[in-house]
Amino acid sequence: MSNLEELQGRILAAMDRIGSGLEGLVPAPAPGESPEELKQLLEDERTANAQLEERVKALHRRQEALEAELVEARAAPAAGPREDVTRAMADMEEAVSRLRAVNTRLRENNRLLREAKGGADSDVLNESMAAELDALRADHAAAGAEAETILAALGALVDEPAPATEGEA
Repeated sequence: MSNLEELQGRILAAMDRIGSGLEGLVPAPAPGESPEELKQLLEDERTANAQLEERVKALHRRQEALEAELVEARAAPAAGPREDVTRAMADMEEAVSRLRAVNTRLRENNRLLREAKGGADSDVLNESMAAELDALRADHAAAGAEAETILAALGALVDEPAPATEGEA
């Protein structure tokens, strides 16, 4: 029996040594979660976010310029066929309105990307890319509408007869 008690004591002592050794160990990091990788992922997300924010700012500047041109176009008297100018202005107003809506969507996606913890999921990234493409398309459409408005106004000026001078009769 004493042999059994001696073995039991030795086993308990060994278990205590193992337990104290385990307490001092740091758990191994999960695969793919090294601090360097996490820092790089965070930096990549920050870079992407900064780029998206810069694009939103550029789109805002473009939107403000288009809105200012729209106000000017509405204030300017039409010198010729008003229908063409009015239609072109309505098209430009629609393009600017669409640009506003797309910019709002892009801002919301940027907010979601900023709030994403541990990297954004693929759905948010896909939605963000789609919003960015829509913003570029809306910007292109707004620029086209702006060009059409200018052409309509210039066409009206060109079609208008020149005023008679005093020497001509």
